[in-house]
Amino acid sequence: MTRSIPNRTPRARIVVAGSVALALVACGGGGSSTTAPPPPNTCTATPPAAQISYYTPAQGRCGTALLTALQQLVRGQRVLGYTSARDSLYAFVDRGSRTWIVDLYTGRQAAGVTTRATAAQNSINTEHTWPRSRGAEVDPALSDLHHLFSSDSAANERRQNYPYGLVRGTVIWTGPAAAGGTETSRLGYANGSGGPIVFEPRASVRGDIARGLLYFYLRYNTDRPSGYSLLNFAQERDLLIAWAREDPVDAWERSRNDAVFRAQGNRNPFIDWPELLDLLPTLPLS
Repeated sequence: MTRSIPNRTPRARIVVAGSVALALVACGGGGSSTTAPPPPNTCTATPPAAQISYYTPAQGRCGTALLTALQQLVRGQRVLGYTSARDSLYAFVDRGSRTWIVDLYTGRQAAGVTTRATAAQNSINTEHTWPRSRGAEVDPALSDLHHLFSSDSAANERRQNYPYGLVRGTVIWTGPAAAGGTETSRLGYANGSGGPIVFEPRASVRGDIARGLLYFYLRYNTDRPSGYSLLNFAQERDLLIAWAREDPVDAWERSRNDAVFRAQGNRNPFIDWPELLDLLPTLPLS
């Protein structure tokens, strides 16, 4: 006589990347061949209510299946081209309803910036947080607003294509603090004076930068543009996840995400759904 064996459901497991733990909740079958019923499905990934329709394909997925669903979701953006992307950046994405924009690295307020011309007059240009030389040199990555930010041109020049990190050794450059503020960005050595050179952004924008880079990885790691490289991201990954936790999403960042969605038609899941940091597997570096 043959007897049927219930489906097996594996237990949830935890994946740890460096000092940062990312919970990987496994979906699927497993259990015992005894008469006890199989345990219930433990995958409870629920998209944010405000954008439930956008994230429906990711509903109830977890682990690698969730990562894949999100990668497919964010691929469908409109390609603006670099000129139009910068026009949008200065006109409404980084401006919102204000009469000024705030530069990423110094916190300087630049009033009256609405176009590329007025940005140049105020020594503001566009920062690619994922450097152009690491895979953001051609569209759609070149003009993807989720990782582009208005930047003080002198600070942008100092950053070059160095990875983000914490300066714990010799300081090469310290940026100015905004009027009335104390935060600064720095360029220097991660360790002593012989370690790698890193760029340390001011504390209040580290989460914004981290979520922009995590988005870029999600969007392009399986659909790689010419020149794509994980050279920076391999050094940054665990720190970016820590920054995303330490500097949580605020109302301005959510509003900016909505503005980018209006411009290019896709969203940054790490802004809409911060819990993804606990739901996704360790992001592979290959």
